[in-house]
Amino acid sequence: MPEPNDQPSSPTVRIQARRNRGSVCFRYVLQHSLFVTLVLGLPAMSLSATPPALIRFNLNGHLQTGLELIRIGKESVVIGRDGALHSLDPRDSKEYLGRTKGEYEPLGSAELANRLRREFGDGFEVVATKHFLVVQPKGRGRKWPDLFEKSHQIFVRYMTQRGVHVRRGRFPMVAVVFPDSRSMYREFARLGLDVSRVAGIYSNNTNRVMTHDSGHIQMIVATVRHEAAHQSGFNSGVHSRVNDTPRWVTEGIGQLFEPAAMGNVRAGSDARSRINRESLHQLTKTYGRFDNTTFARDLRRLVIDDRLFDGEPSIGNAYAIAWAMMFYLAEREPQQFASILNHTAGRPAFKTYERHERIADFERIVGGSTADFAKKLAAYLRHLQG
Repeated sequence: MPEPNDQPSSPTVRIQARRNRGSVCFRYVLQHSLFVTLVLGLPAMSLSATPPALIRFNLNGHLQTGLELIRIGKESVVIGRDGALHSLDPRDSKEYLGRTKGEYEPLGSAELANRLRREFGDGFEVVATKHFLVVQPKGRGRKWPDLFEKSHQIFVRYMTQRGVHVRRGRFPMVAVVFPDSRSMYREFARLGLDVSRVAGIYSNNTNRVMTHDSGHIQMIVATVRHEAAHQSGFNSGVHSRVNDTPRWVTEGIGQLFEPAAMGNVRAGSDARSRINRESLHQLTKTYGRFDNTTFARDLRRLVIDDRLFDGEPSIGNAYAIAWAMMFYLAEREPQQFASILNHTAGRPAFKTYERHERIADFERIVGGSTADFAKKLAAYLRHLQG
């Protein structure tokens, strides 16, 4: 996101900056699949041969307890009582303090709100809604809390209407609004998040959306809708925080919720108002009227792996195609839309989604080859182009 007095950055710059937005990067565990079911508002998942253990750990000098989801070699992945995921070194006796007795209990809203007040200090207030705790500079009123709460309610309604499995999360969702971009970037640096020129992010590790209250407000609100969709998805079981979900799925969902119409409680009564015009423009600029094989080739590449998201010049196209795929399925084939989301959310935890599995699952669910799907999608996009 540009500084407050700058012009908004181009769509490509803003998309490029999303690459490293704080998604979980476990060093070892993605090659392993062990088995247990957790009841954390997440889908049933395969984790370990024995029940997960309650452990104590030291985080920045603060003693905490959490549930050890998996431990392999040099890494222990622990979910804290606030819903944050932590990668710990079980060999470090100062960080990893071992098992303790008791049962895992997520923090309640009141206790988590008190922690947030201590964390952010006197210049901030914590405003509670039904599903959120919003940390914001004092005196900002209800604008941000209402935006986050409405975004979540619209997300749940949109998914439920299309047959997607939506569960109630066990953690209050946290959104942090900083007074300006500089203070937001200081927080990114503190958390070790390597991002720049963004209006906000959802961090899978912390389970928080972070944004700021200055600059180009329309861009910030669109970004908040995108990032809030990630947060809602990962906290309601539409996506899993601990499995390998294709990025075209997660980012396609984020792109769905950017348009202003998706901030309306009716979620855009007219389908054309739900179009992500920025994504459609990107597709038109790159693929014209979709009358060559390039579009079908790139769509297949996106299904097979995530490499189109890795950088220029392909990242803008990756986001745009992801939006087009999800928008078409949601509008024209809602059963397949739901099947893709329900399938990817229910995959085994900590297990790499291999290329051959990705393509086979996609073609089974949509009922044809990626080439056939690309033809249908191209025809639909030409209709949207007018």
